[in-house]
Amino acid sequence: MKRWLLALLLPFAPAQAVEVIAHRGYSALAPENTVAAFHLAWKKGADSCELDLYLTADQEIAVLHDANTQRTTGVAKLVKESTLAELQALDAGSWKSPDFTGEPIPSLAQALATLPEGPHRFFLEIKDKDPALVPVLARKLETWKPRARQLCVIAFDRTVARETKRALPWLPVYRLSAPADLAALIQDAQADGLDGLDLSLQWPWSPAMVEQIRQAGLGVYVWTVNQPADVQRLAALGIDGITTDDPVMARAAVR
Repeated sequence: MKRWLLALLLPFAPAQAVEVIAHRGYSALAPENTVAAFHLAWKKGADSCELDLYLTADQEIAVLHDANTQRTTGVAKLVKESTLAELQALDAGSWKSPDFTGEPIPSLAQALATLPEGPHRFFLEIKDKDPALVPVLARKLETWKPRARQLCVIAFDRTVARETKRALPWLPVYRLSAPADLAALIQDAQADGLDGLDLSLQWPWSPAMVEQIRQAGLGVYVWTVNQPADVQRLAALGIDGITTDDPVMARAAVR
């Protein structure tokens, strides 16, 4: 029986296995992309965490969503023109709550250090369209080969995703996309040797859409889902994972 048909007949069976991915950590409650947000996500039972990566001026990797630090620190600095030390001197926590005052922008290594042993993993999103970060990431992840199952990489840019898969063939790489031509996206992912697609909630999700991706041999993930009804609807389609700002809500929705 095809997976999508099974999902319709037994809607709660696939939902129980769906991977709940905390978007930038537990960003509903803690400052996004910080060690505090990752620790809270693990504590509250998230299966995985997503984080965002930028290359710094001194060839380090910083964890933050924007190319400019203004929104989360109140200080305008371009990441690519700043050293990691300069970025880490900023307060990336107090914008969310006084309880997080002084929370710094983490390095990749500091974020990865929060990852528990076991089935948990990090989704590492490369934000930049320039693949210059890829060889740096490959060097920094070399020691993670024994824990390869706990990491994957996601990227919007096709060149970045393709170059990441070439540099890190031992890691799953998923292509991110807003609504587009699904057939073309699948064809590109197959040509580039990628492992799956990570698509936005705004796509016209349906059993047929999920089956089309599955038939291509690709994994299928969705972002960013913050309403219980949407979590249940998508999980019932048998997708692999759901990214959410509130992993506690998402886990409760699929129980």
